[in-house]
Amino acid sequence: MIIKRAAKAIITDDQGRYLFQLRDDISTITFPGYWGLFGGALESMETPILAIKRELYEELSYCPDSIEHFFLCTYSLDMVNIIDREMTVFTCSIKKAEIDKLELKEGRCFSFFTTQELKNRKVVPLDLSVVLMHQLSNSMPHLLTSN
Repeated sequence: MIIKRAAKAIITDDQGRYLFQLRDDISTITFPGYWGLFGGALESMETPILAIKRELYEELSYCPDSIEHFFLCTYSLDMVNIIDREMTVFTCSIKKAEIDKLELKEGRCFSFFTTQELKNRKVVPLDLSVVLMHQLSNSMPHLLTSN
């Protein structure tokens, strides 16, 4: 069994908003025309942390000062033939001066959103779920811990 692996980044600004990319509207990618987190597939023998650093540079010309591991999941959606996937999600924050230097190289555009604003948009479902978990981990961490 070969697992297809990806790395994604939850990038927050100083207002606590989340950076999303409006994906290209082409049929050869998953969720065309949806808002999603930045990131992508791991290359051969690449670790998730190296992959997200590469992806952020390739997609935004962005090199975060620090990146922290947040979430890892494996999943399959048999009904649509998505089999054996693994997604590692990292978090980082971005300063205003860095936002001004971002250069979009993939996707149609990017924007920052609150979680409330995301609920009114077409968002990649797994990306939305992870962002909502991130918000909960910051605002109500007791909900995510067991006693």
